[in-house]
Amino acid sequence: MHDSPQPDDQEQWVIWNDLSGMIAMAAIGRVEVAPDGRRAWLDKPFEMAGPFSLDALETDGRVAFAACIVMSRQRWQDDQGQLRRNAYEKRRAAKERLHEGQARFNQGRRGHRSGDKPFDERQHRETLNLPVDGKLELSQVKTAYRRLAQKVHPDVGGSHEQFVRITQARNALLDCIS
Repeated sequence: MHDSPQPDDQEQWVIWNDLSGMIAMAAIGRVEVAPDGRRAWLDKPFEMAGPFSLDALETDGRVAFAACIVMSRQRWQDDQGQLRRNAYEKRRAAKERLHEGQARFNQGRRGHRSGDKPFDERQHRETLNLPVDGKLELSQVKTAYRRLAQKVHPDVGGSHEQFVRITQARNALLDCIS
């Protein structure tokens, strides 16, 4: 096994990170020639990406490595639309899983704190000086909270307990709406 010489003007390869939806450019760094083909690593600052088959990269125009895909510029031009859609869908699904996990966590905490008592939306509405009946919009809850927070926040002379109470009311109503 030996290192092969690097060309003077190295071709730039596209690095696509599927998880973050980010693109970067890099050159091939170290190349080793082995009986089963050439293995390569990217150049700095991506030298941790490797080893991968340089022969496969040059033949197929693309190799996957961990969360990244290293590809030729032409392959990027051909595939970028689908790659971006796939990355968007993966991020959307991850965000949904995160929200579901948070909702389960918050539901468990809410249930633990309040025992078997039903959710009292009326009390939260009154705490924020909102109408006790009718449909609430997110903007109404946020505006009412901001208005009260400016008056009752401890930094402006209000009480910590009152600030906690309006914050809990806001959070409960936002959970209920969304």
